[in-house]
Amino acid sequence: MKAIGFDLGDTLIYYRNVQASWTDLYERSLTKLLQDIGMDQNDELIEAAVQILKKFNTRINPREYEVKDTDIFQEILQVWGINKDMKQTIHTFFSFFQAGSHMFYYTLPILKYLKERNIKIGILTDVPYGMSRELVMKDLKGFEQYVDVLITSVEVGYRKPRSEGFIQLAHQLGCHPEQMSYVGNEERIRAYKNT
Repeated sequence: MKAIGFDLGDTLIYYRNVQASWTDLYERSLTKLLQDIGMDQNDELIEAAVQILKKFNTRINPREYEVKDTDIFQEILQVWGINKDMKQTIHTFFSFFQAGSHMFYYTLPILKYLKERNIKIGILTDVPYGMSRELVMKDLKGFEQYVDVLITSVEVGYRKPRSEGFIQLAHQLGCHPEQMSYVGNEERIRAYKNT
């Protein structure tokens, strides 16, 4: 084995008090977003945005292809009838969830162990709501120096268990897919034997 690929969420990190689907926190995160934009809480606008987020929630509506956060939030801002800085809007939304980002107690010891044995380390992660690479990098704080390659589902264009991401990760780690193991937290990943 020349390399190990990891999933990120619920494998190396977790968001404290955040469920996998995020639906329970939509209203609070969108209320904060409206406040940061300088708007009063508006239940009608929040409900419209909730419906858009649910449409793109892969726990509710599984899909193979990936979407970009800009596409999702362009739709939300259009429904809200406002023209705000897209990057700042996206950052504000995701920062609500990322504020509780923590690495598991075993993350650093495992990554150090692998590095000491010259095993390449990669991350292939399906991102929530098309989260950008820039924002994903924030979740690597404290162990980014151990990661040789990071690939997101947005960059691949597809979500796991499609093989494209696994193949791309192996190639970027300098090995054949057969020479890489992948560690994830979901059955759908474990069930996907050969990439």
